[in-house]
Amino acid sequence: MRLVIMFTLICVSGQVLAQSNNEVSFYLQGSFSELSYEALGNNSELENGFGVGAKYAYYLSDNWSIGTGAEFQYMEGSVFLPNIQGAFMTQDPEGEEFEFRYNANNFSENQEVYFLHIPLKIQYESTGMTRFYAAAGVKAGLVLDSKYRSSATSLETIGYYPQYDVELADPQFAGFGEFGVVNSVKSGLDLQTNFVAHLESGVKLMLENSQSLYMGLFMDYGLNDIKPGVSGERLIDYNNQNPTAFTTGSLLSSRSDMNSVLYVEEVRTLAFGLEIQYAFQF
Repeated sequence: MRLVIMFTLICVSGQVLAQSNNEVSFYLQGSFSELSYEALGNNSELENGFGVGAKYAYYLSDNWSIGTGAEFQYMEGSVFLPNIQGAFMTQDPEGEEFEFRYNANNFSENQEVYFLHIPLKIQYESTGMTRFYAAAGVKAGLVLDSKYRSSATSLETIGYYPQYDVELADPQFAGFGEFGVVNSVKSGLDLQTNFVAHLESGVKLMLENSQSLYMGLFMDYGLNDIKPGVSGERLIDYNNQNPTAFTTGSLLSSRSDMNSVLYVEEVRTLAFGLEIQYAFQF
């Protein structure tokens, strides 16, 4: 009789162990995030972000597991520049060549990016009903969508015609003079694939029926430069078809009109915050 009971207990414990090798979880992240870069001596600022995802983990032992999954993450970047100046040769509506000179005050740009991250990580956790856990790994992030908004509170423009040695500060209908707010919203930053180092730590609460709840802190740090290639757009451009409708480009992909140097040399991602995760094992 004792042998039967012992054999039954061994079988049951073996089934439990086998059923505990796999874990599926769903999680939500609330974070501070930024596209980290520097433009004309001004650093980008931290903004709000969030992430949602699902993970699968396989337990190598009671304490160690490896996992992967899919994660949707939203991030922002923003920068403020008190003043931007530029000058370049172009043509007016009548085909006359001139040098367009501008001075934009209180220029700001905000970028919004949606990533799809595929993580690969390893996790350690202690034993008991309340467990400490720590995880580390890498993520590969594909850009699903991106856009930017830029604006200047005021814009002053001048047209210089070298063939006549004449400098015009008016008329406004020709695009010369003092203008109010100039803004633009455009899609498609053409950011590169993002590779991220991931760290995470917190507590895991064991619940009934092989369920658990994770609560922890995480940090994602971009390992590579994701800056887009240089575009043909100017930061502030003259539209000879409609001279009072100024168009703007992105700091991330434009060159300075003064010296042809890139406004932004490198862009990396950074996100950190709170992660809550519901999991079940089978």
